[in-house]
Amino acid sequence: MNSEIISELAAIGVDTETALNRFMGNINLYTKFLHKFPADDNFAKLKASIDNKDKDGAFMAAHTVKGVAANLGLDSFSKEIEKLVEIFRGVQSYPENEDIDVIYAMAEEKYNEICSVIRKYA
Repeated sequence: MNSEIISELAAIGVDTETALNRFMGNINLYTKFLHKFPADDNFAKLKASIDNKDKDGAFMAAHTVKGVAANLGLDSFSKEIEKLVEIFRGVQSYPENEDIDVIYAMAEEKYNEICSVIRKYA
C-alpha cells in the first residue's frame, strides 16, 4: 500500500524521492506524516485569514503550510503557498492585491488533488 501511494503522488508531481531521502528512506514514517497532512488545519486557517483580511494570520498559516508541504515533497503546492507568504511578509496592513485570491485558488486545487490521493490510502 505504501508503494502505491508513493507512485500515485509521484504521478501528480510530488517529489517523493527527495521527501523519502528527508525521511532517511523510511517509507512507513513518510506515509505516516503524509496521512497527517489533510488533518492539519493551517490551510483552513489560511483561507479564513484571507477571507477576514487578517494579514498576520494569513502569513503565519501560509508560512506553516509551506514548510510542512515542502518537507513532504509537495513542491508544486508549496511553491503556490510560497507566493502568498511573500505577499504577506513584512507588510503593515492587509495588501490590496487581486492576485491573492487567484493564487489561493491555484493552491487549493493542488491541495485537493494531493489530499484526495492521500485520503484514498488512509
